[in-house]
Amino acid sequence: MNISRLKQPIIASVLGLSAFSPTLLAAVIEEVIVTVQKREQTLQEVPVAVSAFEGDMMAKMGIGDVRGLVDLTPGFNGKTEDSFIDALAIRGIGTNDFGIGGDPSVAIFQDGIWAGRNGGVQMAFYDLARAEVVKGPQSTLFGRNAIAGGINILSNKPVDEFEGNISLTIAEYGEIEAVGTVNLPLTDSLYFRGSAYWSEADGWLDNTVDGKELGEKELSSTRLALRYAGDEVDAVFRLTYEDREQAPSVYWTPTNGLPEDKVASDLSGEGFDRGEILTVTANITWDLAENYTLVSTTGYKTYDFDYLEDFDGTALYVNNYGQSQEVDYFSQEFRLNYDGGGDITWFAGASIYRETVDATFTNAYNEDHLCIAIIETDEGGGAAGCDDPVFEAYWEDDIDPADILTDKAEVNINELESDGWSVYGDVTWQATADLDITIGGRYTVDNKEMKTQVLDSGGALGNTFSWEFYTDGFVEDDDSWSEFTPRIAANYMVNEDIGLYANYSKGYKTGGYSTFGIANDGTFEFGGQLEAGMPLAFEPEETDSYEVGAKTKLLDGSLHLNVAYFFYTYTDLQLIIFESGSQLVKNLGEAENQGIEMDAHWTPGENWDIRAAFAWQDSEITEEIEEGDGSKGNHLPMAPEVSGSLIATYNQPVSGGNMFYTVQYVYQDEMFGGTGNFDLAKVDAWDQVDLRLGYESDDEWSLTLWATNIFEEEYFERGWENADEDDTAGFGLLNSLVWPAKPRTIGLTLDMSF
Repeated sequence: MNISRLKQPIIASVLGLSAFSPTLLAAVIEEVIVTVQKREQTLQEVPVAVSAFEGDMMAKMGIGDVRGLVDLTPGFNGKTEDSFIDALAIRGIGTNDFGIGGDPSVAIFQDGIWAGRNGGVQMAFYDLARAEVVKGPQSTLFGRNAIAGGINILSNKPVDEFEGNISLTIAEYGEIEAVGTVNLPLTDSLYFRGSAYWSEADGWLDNTVDGKELGEKELSSTRLALRYAGDEVDAVFRLTYEDREQAPSVYWTPTNGLPEDKVASDLSGEGFDRGEILTVTANITWDLAENYTLVSTTGYKTYDFDYLEDFDGTALYVNNYGQSQEVDYFSQEFRLNYDGGGDITWFAGASIYRETVDATFTNAYNEDHLCIAIIETDEGGGAAGCDDPVFEAYWEDDIDPADILTDKAEVNINELESDGWSVYGDVTWQATADLDITIGGRYTVDNKEMKTQVLDSGGALGNTFSWEFYTDGFVEDDDSWSEFTPRIAANYMVNEDIGLYANYSKGYKTGGYSTFGIANDGTFEFGGQLEAGMPLAFEPEETDSYEVGAKTKLLDGSLHLNVAYFFYTYTDLQLIIFESGSQLVKNLGEAENQGIEMDAHWTPGENWDIRAAFAWQDSEITEEIEEGDGSKGNHLPMAPEVSGSLIATYNQPVSGGNMFYTVQYVYQDEMFGGTGNFDLAKVDAWDQVDLRLGYESDDEWSLTLWATNIFEEEYFERGWENADEDDTAGFGLLNSLVWPAKPRTIGLTLDMSF
C-alpha cells in the first residue's frame, strides 16, 4: 500500500495497542439512528449499505462539506476541490456531464430537499445532526435520479433548551475558520436556532507562469431556523444563505515538465469559482389519527454560479473554460406513514418539482496558441501559429493574419425548464418474529424543455472548439420520460446481534439534452450558420442492482461490523464524447460492477474508539463505448479497485478533562479518469496520514492541535481524458490530472460550548 518506513510504525502501534489490550474493558457502542427508510431506525436494522456520520464527529474530523465524506465512505470516490460534482461516483456510477441538460447520478439531499446540481451542492457543513451515505440505487426511497446512491444531510433542529457554541480554527496557508451557534427557547413550544460560518485561506500551489499561489478561498454562510413543537404538529422552518468565492480547478500535465506540486497556468489568479445560494425549507409533521403521521417537505432554492478555469493546463492560452448560470428550484412532497406496532408498517407519498436554469458557457482562447496546440497533439508539432504553412496544410485553408484573434470566446447560451412528479410507496411485513420483507416502488415522470443558441465567434477559425457552426437565435426541443422503479428487501435476524439482509433495486436516471450538442443533418458549411436543428436528446440510463449483507454486533456490543456484497448491470450510460465538433452526451456502452464493502466501529476498551472502512470493487465495461475504441474490458472511471480508511482514537482521562490522540489513515488504489483507462489521466495509488492531539475540558471547552498529510504524500484528486492514450488527436487538449494534494498543514482549533 505504498506505506513508507515512517508510516508503518504509526499504523502498527495503533492497531497493536488496540488489538492487544486484554486488561481494558470493552465499551458498548451507542446505537446510531438513521432515517433513510423514511422512519427512524437503528443503523443495524436497515437492509441496505449505509455509512452514517454524526455531526459532532464530522466537526471534530474537519469534514467541511460533502467532499469530506469521500475518503471515509467505502465505495464513494472522486472528490473535487471545485463546485462541480461531475467526479463524484458511488460504486463506480457517476456522470462526467458538467452541463445543465442532464442530472447528477449521486443525489444529494439536505433536510429532505434535493440539493441541486453543479454550483449549488457543495455547501458548507456546520451545525449538522448527521450525514447518511446510502449506496446503491435509491430511486424508490429518494427519487430524483438517485441511480448511484443518495446522501442525506440533516441539520440540527431547534430544541427547548438554551445552547451555544463557538469554534475557531487557525492553520497554515492563512486558513481561518469560525463557527457560531445559538439555540433559544422563545416559548414552551417555539424555539429559535441560528448558526453562522466563515472561513478564508490563502493559496498554496505554485504557478510557475507568474509566481502566484493558487488555492485561495473565502466563504460565509448563515442558517436560521424556527421550530414549533406542539402536541400534534412539529414544524421546522429554515433559511440558509451562502456566499462562496474560491479558486477553480487547476490541471497538471507532464508536458509542462514540472514536478507534481507545481502547475503552469496562463489564467493563474484570474480564475474564479463563485456561488451565491439561498435555500428556504419547511419540514412539517402532523400526528393524525392513532398510528398515522403526515409529513410535508417544502423547498425553494435559488443560486447564481460563475466559474472560470484554465482547462488546457498549460502556459498557452488554449482553452479557458467559463460557465455562468442562474438556477431556481422548487419542490413539494407529502408522505403518509403508518406504524401500528404490528406486523405491517408502510408509507406512501407524492412529490412534484420545477427547475429553471439559465446558463452561458464559454471556451476562450488565443487563436495562434490554439493552432500551435492542435498541431502539437494532432500532427506532432511544428506550427508557429494559425498562418503557419504547417497549420494551413492541416486546416486545408489559407489563413489571413488580419483575421487572427488573440482573445476570442466561443459562446453558447442554454435555457432549461424541467418539471416532474412521482408517486411512491413502501411496505414492510414482519413475516415472522425474525424475518421482515419490504416491497416498494416509485413511478416517476420528468419533463424537460431545452433551448440552445450558439453565437458566431468569428476570427480566423470560426467556431471550432465545441461547435462547427452557429445558430440564428435559439433552437429548442422538449421531451418526457417516465419509469417505474421497484425495490424488494428481506432482513433476517439470526439473533439479537446478527442480521442478514438481501435486496434488489432498479436504478434509473432520466433522459435529457446535451448542453453542447445540436442534432443536425450535417448540411451546413463548416463554420457557417446552421439552418435547422434541435438540442441533442439522450435517453435514460438504468441499473439492476443486487446486494446481500450482514450487520452485526459482536464482542458484547463493543464491535459493530457491517459487510455488504453488491453486483449490478449498467446500461445506456450517459457519457460525454467528442464528435462533430461538439462535446455530446450520448447513451453509450454497458458495464457491470461487483464489490465488497465493510464498515467497522470498535471500542476495545473504555478509552479506545476505532473506525475502519474498506471497499473492493471490480468494474468492467462490457460493451464498447464507441465502436473500436478498445474500452471493452476496461474499468469504470472513478472506481478504484481498493480503497479504505482507519480512524483510531485513544482517550486519556486527566485532571479536569480528557486528552485524546487520533490517527487517520486513508488509502486509495489507482483510479482512472475516463473509460479509455489512459495512464496519462490515471491517478496512481496513494495514502495519507493525519494526526490530532487534543484536550477536552470538563468545563465544556476543547483545544485540538492537528496536522494533515504529515508525510507530504504527492498525489492528484482525479484525472480527465481529453486526448487518446498518447496525448494525441486531442484537438489541442491533453490528458490531465486535477489538483495536486495539499502539502502538510498544521492547525489549531478551539471549541467552546455554553
